Amino acid sequence: MSKQKAPSIRQHMAWFHTWFGLFIGFLLFAVFWMGTLTVFDKEFDRWMHPESRSVAGECCTLSPQQLETVLLKARELAPESDNIRLRLPTERTPMTLIRIVKPDRTLKAYFMDPDTGKVVSNEHTLGGSGFFFPFHYKFNIAWNNVGYFLLGIAGLAMMALLISGIVIHRKLLAEFFVFRPKKHTVRSLLDLHNLSSVVALPFHFIITFTGLLIFFSIYFPWATLTAFDGDKAASQKAMSGFINMPPSGFTEDPGQQIAALKTVPTLVQAREAAWTQALGETARADSINIRNLSDSNATLEIRRVFPERSITMSTHADTVLLHTGELLHAHQPKPIKSFTHWINGLHFIQFDHTALRVLYVVGGLLGCFMIHTGFLFWLESRRIQHHKKKLPGFTVVQALTVGGTVGMMIATAAYLVANQLLPNQLPNRATTETWVFYGVWVLTIIWAFVNAVRFKRLENQAAAHRSSQWFQPTVVFTALCALAWLLNQINTGGMFAAALDQGDMNSLAIDMGLLLMVAMGTYTACKIVTPNEAFECA
Repeated sequence: MSKQKAPSIRQHMAWFHTWFGLFIGFLLFAVFWMGTLTVFDKEFDRWMHPESRSVAGECCTLSPQQLETVLLKARELAPESDNIRLRLPTERTPMTLIRIVKPDRTLKAYFMDPDTGKVVSNEHTLGGSGFFFPFHYKFNIAWNNVGYFLLGIAGLAMMALLISGIVIHRKLLAEFFVFRPKKHTVRSLLDLHNLSSVVALPFHFIITFTGLLIFFSIYFPWATLTAFDGDKAASQKAMSGFINMPPSGFTEDPGQQIAALKTVPTLVQAREAAWTQALGETARADSINIRNLSDSNATLEIRRVFPERSITMSTHADTVLLHTGELLHAHQPKPIKSFTHWINGLHFIQFDHTALRVLYVVGGLLGCFMIHTGFLFWLESRRIQHHKKKLPGFTVVQALTVGGTVGMMIATAAYLVANQLLPNQLPNRATTETWVFYGVWVLTIIWAFVNAVRFKRLENQAAAHRSSQWFQPTVVFTALCALAWLLNQINTGGMFAAALDQGDMNSLAIDMGLLLMVAMGTYTACKIVTPNEAFECA
């Protein structure tokens, strides 16, 4: 009796790749989809907040007089607040953003035109940076860092799936040139899955690896604290330049506080001059934080978080005693921390490079396509077998695939439509927008389950029953993207006219992206209903 041959390493990897990809793929799709949107999060902010365009000043610096005007306006908006944060204008966000932390710890945000003193509240929408961005890295779950750890699990799984995929496909380079659209559906889907994987493989590997490194201190907090004998304050000072001065107990009167605010432009200029001399090129601050303004130990943080032409983030972070002007700490990251800042910049891509940003979007969309076609391949390769054995798993996976991939895209488009439809005077408007997203997403998942069960007995019959699972959601997504684009034209006076008149190329990019989604959705819907079997579920 011959011995049964032991499974090879490739077979083990294939099993792992299939089942771990199936169970973690829905989480990975959410990360890739929201990460792709986050590449243009600041552009979404402006598109979703048309009023902010009216306070956009000349890009991209503030004169000392303008900075003083902004600070005094911030003090006027919340005289009882001791904490003021400013985000200074950049190419992508040519507006000055004022954030004021009130005594009850609530945060108020305003955009301001330093030339006219006009102020616009930034509270009626979370935009892209307030919703897409945190969803990307913590799924908007703040409780006990659960969101961060879910992301960590997804990231580790993605790394393992990439490695197992390389092991499975021995002819990796050949996959780059192979796509057989006229073959059977299963073969075509596998080709699409392999092609989208190989084309963007370096991007997928780098973006996943850097994403895991960014939150290393959250996953392993003891690793950094051990080096400083458990002293959290010393760790924060060494790692990020953050200094938390304890209150002195001596209160400065309002006149002294105003006088201190008027010295801020001079202090900022001094630090920028020091940076410029050290670097041999012009260096400007893009973030200013004032803490404990009414206390004698008030501090002024002057940061250069996003250099214009450098990948590295957080290159400078200097802290000054506000009322005396004494320099407390000029932060110079050590080599290891400098490397992590470079890693952060590579992942967040906040520097000014539009062409590279577009490539990040392409890589992110290829990641979404890779995950989605992986689900489709699993479904199509098991459809007949599961139907014969009457297994419930196929129906569940199909419903989750529709709701977890296309459903999330539909919810995103609904979020943009809600932004255009809801009146600015609506209480808790930003929260309502997010509830529209979650509500539509849940409804899509419910519809997917109902539809999957409805056609369960028809799996082996007409392809139209199978394509309906994809055709209807695709049409809904396409229609919502078109509606979001149309509503923005109505609300802002036209895409090209308004953008050219206000010099607002950033918002124009979102309009063009919506039109691209409409074109892709229309093409996909047409291919779904085509009689060509190779595309009936593509």
